[in-house]
Amino acid sequence: MKKLLIFALCLLGICNARAEMMTAQEIILTETATMQPWDNQDDDKIVLPHDGNSVRAFIQENELYISSDMDAPAYVEVIDNETGDVVSEEEFVGETTMYIPQEGDYELYIYTESGIVMAGEFSVE
Repeated sequence: MKKLLIFALCLLGICNARAEMMTAQEIILTETATMQPWDNQDDDKIVLPHDGNSVRAFIQENELYISSDMDAPAYVEVIDNETGDVVSEEEFVGETTMYIPQEGDYELYIYTESGIVMAGEFSVE
């Protein structure tokens, strides 16, 4: 009986942890630009838009979580909408977590090594 009670408490703890994680809000990322070098030899190459599904961003309270399926480095920049100041910036591969210290509205920019720029907006309350 003790084992069943301990198992039930562990299961309840796992469910509560999962429910806590579900409170994070996904930040909608849109592709704003595709950069290509001016001196590119492939002038006839057609640049197709990226589907954007390989990079995802979530905000939960003051924690910003960004993940990418790409193995290449990406650069993240968080800008305060009110002042225009860069609040946080980081280069990462795979995933990263950033702390946003103050309440407010922010813009998120993600620059990938392949030249794709994604942007999104979020609020910290």
